Amino acid sequence: MGKLSNIKRPASSGGGGNYVKLLEGENKFRIVGDIDDTPPGFIVGMVGWTTNDEGQRRPVRYMDGESVSVTFDEKPKEFFAMLVWNYAEKRIQILELTQAGLKDKLIKLDADADWGDPRKYDISIMRDGQGLETSYVMTPKPHKKRSEEINAAVKAMKVNLNALFTGDDPFAEEAPSAEPSGGDEPAPF
Repeated sequence: MGKLSNIKRPASSGGGGNYVKLLEGENKFRIVGDIDDTPPGFIVGMVGWTTNDEGQRRPVRYMDGESVSVTFDEKPKEFFAMLVWNYAEKRIQILELTQAGLKDKLIKLDADADWGDPRKYDISIMRDGQGLETSYVMTPKPHKKRSEEINAAVKAMKVNLNALFTGDDPFAEEAPSAEPSGGDEPAPF
């Protein structure tokens, strides 16, 4: 409990294929990755967007403090990327959060004695509005064990979130399986 509160953060701050796309209304998921997994199922870094010569935008992710030789279109932002079970898609996907309020709420839930490890309960993110008028509200759901369907998907997953830092596909065939961390309590949750 409380691992997320130790993250060093910079002072300032439909279906998406393999990535969660937060849609209007409720988006319900279960975090299944952890910082201590091998490879990690939860990573923190910086993301900035750049445009190539053909006019295509692409994200460039890197670890905070790392030097990058890229010109960004806008100031890079801190991101959290984590493996989640997306209930709407009924599969494991990557959820990337750049919204400060959502990241802060997740850290507070993790540090809270009553909530603790966010892998032990479902989380709902309500999205309202569009564009600059978009707002998000994160709500934890009551603690409950993961379903057998989620446990089987976690056991079979082959995802390497560190591939995001090199611009590679985290779901590539050669990605090693993420093994649940040992921790104080046995997984699955």
